[in-house]
Amino acid sequence: MQISNGRKALYITVSVLISVVFWFYVNSGATVDFSINNIPVEFLNESALANKGLMLLNGEETPTVDLSFTMPRSMVYNFRSERVRAIADLGSINSTGTQSLSYSIIYPPNTNRGQISVASPSVQTVSVRVGELFRRNDVEIRCKLVGNVADGYVAGSVQLLPKMLEIWGQQSDVMQVNFAQVTLNIQNARSTIVELVEFELYDYNDQLIENNGIHAASSTIQVTMPVISATDIPLVVRFQEEPGVRVDSFEYSLDTMAVTLSGDASQIAQLGEIVLGEVRLSDITDEQTIVYDIPIPDGLTNLSGVSTATLTIKNRDVGTRELTVSQFDYENFVSGDRMVEVVTSSLDVTLRGVRETLDEIKPEQVRAVADLSGVIDASGTYTVPAFIRVEGNPDVGTVQNYQLTVRIYTPETPTEEEAETQPDTETEGTATP
Repeated sequence: MQISNGRKALYITVSVLISVVFWFYVNSGATVDFSINNIPVEFLNESALANKGLMLLNGEETPTVDLSFTMPRSMVYNFRSERVRAIADLGSINSTGTQSLSYSIIYPPNTNRGQISVASPSVQTVSVRVGELFRRNDVEIRCKLVGNVADGYVAGSVQLLPKMLEIWGQQSDVMQVNFAQVTLNIQNARSTIVELVEFELYDYNDQLIENNGIHAASSTIQVTMPVISATDIPLVVRFQEEPGVRVDSFEYSLDTMAVTLSGDASQIAQLGEIVLGEVRLSDITDEQTIVYDIPIPDGLTNLSGVSTATLTIKNRDVGTRELTVSQFDYENFVSGDRMVEVVTSSLDVTLRGVRETLDEIKPEQVRAVADLSGVIDASGTYTVPAFIRVEGNPDVGTVQNYQLTVRIYTPETPTEEEAETQPDTETEGTATP
């Protein structure tokens, strides 16, 4: 019986498939060698090492190992080599120097470890260098703000937790750190921001430090920045002082010390304070109460609900004392061939100042001085302004303004004998009536 070419080809294909299936069946139990190179070693319990005052000195070089496995051929096709890990525990290290540390192999999930053996290395250890740890807990943390809060809102003071950063590593590495910096984006913020932010380390030249040998107690810093839509603005009253009348001699208080305003943040920041008015302290003789309307700048809203503030002010030490002045001077006069005579023979004055200071002043210390600047070129009798001068210049003033009557005249030419006894007339002098 003759077989057609098409059927012959079919028989050949079926025979090949049967042979392949039989070969796999016969060899499914055979073992093969399988290698994985440059597996990074992962270290556990670095914190335990740090608690002993020790640290790894491998720097940026991560130790690696090469492994060879023997396993059934049937496992090779499903074996996830990228998920093989080498784990070493640092908890057993207690001294510095080069240490030989055992590591364990972690296989991929769902792997039958009983069917796998490690062909090499026969001893599973890795060498590590261990040195003394240097620790700092005083590294300043700075916050760099990016952007601006939304209009009408004000950013408060940034709060950092922790306030100082603790770092450790080799002393040469740790001591180059000047500060740690976090960057917080506040663009268009309308509420308080609380974020965990990663930090960067900078040296004393403000250059970024990239060193894996420096470790920190935390990888992030909690940054809190209040963002509020209102600000407390202080209320103030200006006080006008005079000689003998100083603000230290008064007791005063405002029943409302500040108001809460909302609005444009830049306008509020520029405002600083609100001035209610000005008080002339010389007008306060006993105790006085003054009510002020609180002026709110256009564009801002008063959220306090308070529209007035009351000032209570009390004179504590300032008093007056009446004296009769009988000593007189003049000034601001160019005599030439003229002379000045103070016609006023006595002047009642009222001094004002701290009572203790007034009590210590003696009548002979007080002098009335005529100001002749308004009649510098004149002759005749005039009433001119005068001020009161107290010897020793104590801090006292007067209750009112005063005037003196003076006569400016040209004397007759004296004889030679009179000229020898005539005193010189100077720009500033003493005149007796």
